[in-house]
Amino acid sequence: MSKAQNPFISMNYRGPEYFCDRENETKQIDTYMQQGVHVTLFAIRRLGKTGLIHHVFYPYRNSTSVHCIYLDILPTNSIADLINQLATAIYTRFPDKTSIGKRVLDLIMSFRPVISFDEWTGNPSVSLRLDTPAQQEQSIQSLFQFLDQQGERIVFAIDEFQQILSYPEQHTEALLRTVMQQLQNTSFIFSGSNQKMMHEIFNSAKRPFFASCTNIQLDFIGQEEYATFIHEKFQSHGRSITPEAVEFICAWTRRHTFFTQHLSATVFMLEDQNVDVEHVRAAAINLLKLHEPNFYQYKNLLTSAQWNLLCALAKEEQVKHPTAKKFIQRYQLGTPSLVKRGLEALLHKELIYYNSSVEKPYYEVYDKFLMRWIQHTQR
Repeated sequence: MSKAQNPFISMNYRGPEYFCDRENETKQIDTYMQQGVHVTLFAIRRLGKTGLIHHVFYPYRNSTSVHCIYLDILPTNSIADLINQLATAIYTRFPDKTSIGKRVLDLIMSFRPVISFDEWTGNPSVSLRLDTPAQQEQSIQSLFQFLDQQGERIVFAIDEFQQILSYPEQHTEALLRTVMQQLQNTSFIFSGSNQKMMHEIFNSAKRPFFASCTNIQLDFIGQEEYATFIHEKFQSHGRSITPEAVEFICAWTRRHTFFTQHLSATVFMLEDQNVDVEHVRAAAINLLKLHEPNFYQYKNLLTSAQWNLLCALAKEEQVKHPTAKKFIQRYQLGTPSLVKRGLEALLHKELIYYNSSVEKPYYEVYDKFLMRWIQHTQR
């Protein structure tokens, strides 16, 4: 008998049956899509932004009236790269057997593209031959405007949007904002993993995208919702898991989506018919051992002061006032100025994050496995 497919996934999107909660956010984004409202999706890293976008898009995968197009621009380093990602996403979404697909293909072919296919996945990659900045600007306007003029609703989700700030072309924001304003049937969902940069793009009055979108803040999934999800997935495979075991999973990972799913998947792979809290504890320790080489790499990349600060934050789990005298003395961190420099370095390396979307903002370690490993080993 073949093994049951693991119902807990931490990468990609497999379908609604594997997706936990986010019912309110799904309805909210879908409503905005129908109304043509632009959305910015804010959330800390690994909280499920990309999965939520694919979940919202899923019912429209075969739609002929609403066309949802997703592109991840993290690998891009310039406007030229962005255009190639955009052309690839459009080319993939519209098969050339359809009438709109034929028109899309004709448009793309007018840019003298190089179209290749990945030998393993078969996925296409489109590279347009654009030699001058003027040609690049013209092509990006043409691609968006062409689809907009087809008389059907188009929704673009651009993931890791903060990447445009690293482009050498300083006018990228202004160019995209100008193009967006000219479209009638097209709306956008912007999301990104660097919250500081995303807030700078969309919430700074000095930037082109200021007040152009409706903001949605993605928070942690509730304890009850996650507990129900985990219980149901075990039960659907004829297995049981105790409430104490589920509570441990949620508490140990702090309901941070990636880590909660990862630990749940690890526990599920144990194949025990009846899972209790001791099974989960053992699985958690094994996960820490598995990732330990990476944790030592983090340590080797940091100064001793930065590492000590990271350990202090991990042990406290949430720190509201890291420059407070009590906190500094407890962990012998030196001076407030040294702590400030350490915070900046750890934020830049994305080892910690600053959650400013709550009433009392705090600093916390991003990687929950790293946090638990520090608590477990750094006495």
